[in-house]
Amino acid sequence: MHEHRQLQFARAALVGLGAGAVAVLFQYALAYTEAGRARMLEWLHVHAPLWGWLALPILGAIAAGFAGWMTGRFAPEAGGSGIPHIKGVLMHLRTLRWRALLPVKFIGGLLAIGAGLSLGREGPTVQMGAAVGKAIGGWLRLPRRSQPQLVAAGAGAGLAAAFNAPLAGFIFTIEELQRELSPLTYGTALIAAVVADIVTRSLTGQLPSFHIAGYPMPPMSVLPLFAVVGLVTGVMGVAFNRSLLWTLRWFHSLARVPRWARSAVVAALAGLLAWWLPQAVGGGHATAEALLRGDYAPLAFMGFLLLLFAAKFLLTIVSYGTGVPGGIFAPLLVLGATAGMLVGQLPDLAGASFVHTPAAFAVVGMAAAFSAIVRAPLTGIVLILEMTGNYQQLFPLLIACMIAFLVAERLQNKPIYEALLEYDLERGGVQAPGEGAEPVNMSVAIEPHSAMDGRRVRDLGLPEGCLLVTITRNGRQIIPGGNTRLRTSDHVTFLIAGNASESCALVQEQARTQG
Repeated sequence: MHEHRQLQFARAALVGLGAGAVAVLFQYALAYTEAGRARMLEWLHVHAPLWGWLALPILGAIAAGFAGWMTGRFAPEAGGSGIPHIKGVLMHLRTLRWRALLPVKFIGGLLAIGAGLSLGREGPTVQMGAAVGKAIGGWLRLPRRSQPQLVAAGAGAGLAAAFNAPLAGFIFTIEELQRELSPLTYGTALIAAVVADIVTRSLTGQLPSFHIAGYPMPPMSVLPLFAVVGLVTGVMGVAFNRSLLWTLRWFHSLARVPRWARSAVVAALAGLLAWWLPQAVGGGHATAEALLRGDYAPLAFMGFLLLLFAAKFLLTIVSYGTGVPGGIFAPLLVLGATAGMLVGQLPDLAGASFVHTPAAFAVVGMAAAFSAIVRAPLTGIVLILEMTGNYQQLFPLLIACMIAFLVAERLQNKPIYEALLEYDLERGGVQAPGEGAEPVNMSVAIEPHSAMDGRRVRDLGLPEGCLLVTITRNGRQIIPGGNTRLRTSDHVTFLIAGNASESCALVQEQARTQG
């Protein structure tokens, strides 16, 4: 067992190396593309003010249309952020065709985001990192049951490299993708994330993702206003999730309109918007950094912030609905930062100027929006701390993220990636392997008050093709019998028949806290 773990850790380091290299290459290519779009807009405003507004809509429609055609033709699973697809892969409900996915995701994401669609590079980087994990598992000829950990580790490594945030990449793997803390899982996730970040820092520098000055620790009297940030972003997150799913359904109802045509039309609209409001198009990293620097902190920018928020919100949901490669990480950070900045300006609006750094609310708003939309508050807090290097805001982050999370829970809104996966499965059906497919091992952690907590093995009512083989309790392995009772925090390993992949989702659901 110990030698197996050491070998898997070495493989995880290799995955981190590959995921980091892909992430840096994608980041450089996209930065060059977005900088080119900005220079083109600047040149057109100066030299072609009468007809220049037509150029970007035409070029963007061509680029995004090709991205949509390529995605639909060669790798439909490369559409969107890709994180719901990876969750499906880890639940053995989806397959990961890395040879098709990697080039389509890279080129398609480059064209779509470069065209001005409001999509981020971080989700695609996560999916490409997972594809690197799958590729390395195949090259090393690992059995199918040993590959999911490398896929999950590659996804976390992709996030770590995309944001220059190794702890966030590690926590994302545990909190969002695998939801269990066996030594093998957290060992591979941590090693891959750290190695990927080493690659990123070696090639892009060691500064945080956002180059901003730190803000002082806020006084206790301001903390209620951070609670308002949590309340506002919690409601906004629920509205965003529901709007995104509604838009997806609406686009898919237009069955006669091909994917390339939908993406071309939306890209043309984004090109028009870019002429008058360039801050709303593309991934939005530069816009978020301007918000965090306090460029829009004066009260005079309040109307601009409201317009930016509305435009970014609408453009993001319709851009994602086209089905081209691109994620929602970066756009949701812009939305959270804008909402936080607006709340931070409320005292000035009321004539009570006791908030001396309104831009600090933008930092908190990003993490709170992430907590409400993705429902992974620990990842959100650590991510923003690592991206900004602003650790003085830890307590306000905790308050806002907790409230945003509770608001989203109270409104009974599902986390976005879970909802997107369910919608994808509803549309396409479960891709179950054939009759002779190799069985897979799946480990789950028993959560408090779950359907499995406190029950004997013989009373679990496991689905057909599913066998409970080992229980790890307090670091010790147990071979269970029918009378063995499961406890909270047990790590349980199931052997699932290759033709019963739908059982994976049922077992995971039974192991999670109910209600």
